[in-house]
Amino acid sequence: MFAEYNFTAAERFMRYVQIDTQSNPLSDTQPSSEKQKDLSSILVEELKAMGITDAEMDEWGYVYATLPSNTDKDVPVLCFCAHMDTAPDASGTGVA
Repeated sequence: MFAEYNFTAAERFMRYVQIDTQSNPLSDTQPSSEKQKDLSSILVEELKAMGITDAEMDEWGYVYATLPSNTDKDVPVLCFCAHMDTAPDASGTGVA
């Protein structure tokens, strides 16, 4: 989807917020709209392009990946967790 992956953090953020991840409050499914998986798919693609071989998205749109440690020290495992959908009144469409 993206030919070049060398984006700054600000450029990545601006691309991500333009993706319509609007939830559906009337839905009884998880996620509440299939379009919510669009951002998840992009994140998996970008993680793999960075060399993270086990990046994957599950059926609910959760993204999982592991990054090997770069130290021999005994350090704890970290988890980064983020909410990726937007409220029904803020789709992300038209963000510039």
